[in-house]
Amino acid sequence: MFEYIRTAVIGWLAMRRAKANREQGILTPNVRKLVEENYELSTGLSVRDIGELEFQVQDNAGECFTVLLGPGSCSCMEYDEMGIPCIHALAAATRIDFPSDALVAPPYYVTTWRQGFAGKIYPVPSVGGVEIGVGTPNDLLPPAVRRPPGRPRKVRILSRGEYKKGGNSSSRKCKRCGRSGHNKASCRNPI
Repeated sequence: MFEYIRTAVIGWLAMRRAKANREQGILTPNVRKLVEENYELSTGLSVRDIGELEFQVQDNAGECFTVLLGPGSCSCMEYDEMGIPCIHALAAATRIDFPSDALVAPPYYVTTWRQGFAGKIYPVPSVGGVEIGVGTPNDLLPPAVRRPPGRPRKVRILSRGEYKKGGNSSSRKCKRCGRSGHNKASCRNPI
């Protein structure tokens, strides 16, 4: 079983390693495609300089975004979260002829991709005639588990740092008089 899994993982690593080694560009194919799509969408945006590598980008809806090309951030937060330049960052980079490949975070480079599949899995040497015993008296056994008595809880136990939601609980109204605080069975108001 383990040998089958090991050989399958070796095959997967070899395929992915070959695919990564065939890639000629700086960026991985999927990221390059995303950058090209964002570049197409960034063509109609207006860009104004704020400072060195700082820009204000206004989209077609009139909303303004602040782009900092040095640290690689945008006020839309898409660039900050993904590490792939958003349309605003690409519009600002195009304004100053800054290469778009330099804006992408290092984990998306082909070199990093190749390093991910550079590892090797070596075969396990056979034990060659050594008998493995059935068991020893010091074998580790699973804990004895039994169902607790009583009805299972409806509400789970909250973990530390987790609090009950405060929100407004819905107040029930009486169907006879329409007031809250009691129901039809316990209503004391005259009909």
